[in-house]
Amino acid sequence: PQTGELVALKKVPLRRPEEGLPPQTLREIKALREMEAHPHVIRLRAAFAQGPAVVLALELLVGDLGGLLRAAPAPLPPARVRALLAMTLRGLEHVH
Repeated sequence: PQTGELVALKKVPLRRPEEGLPPQTLREIKALREMEAHPHVIRLRAAFAQGPAVVLALELLVGDLGGLLRAAPAPLPPARVRALLAMTLRGLEHVH
């Protein structure tokens, strides 16, 4: 269904479509669907087939940790390192 929400699309090509989805793709979709909403874990909005690929519609974020680190002054202030690490660990804790 169309909601008007902007999403990020992750296209996963199927190397052998006749064999179905690769196990790692199935695990990713299942894990994302089973997770409760958490501010430090991306949300899966939909998953659908498109030709010989599966497309995951994910919550759209304005950036990523890698981009944030590349744009930041080096070295990062200790308080910023602690804040980024705390967010990462909270998301990881929720996933596990």
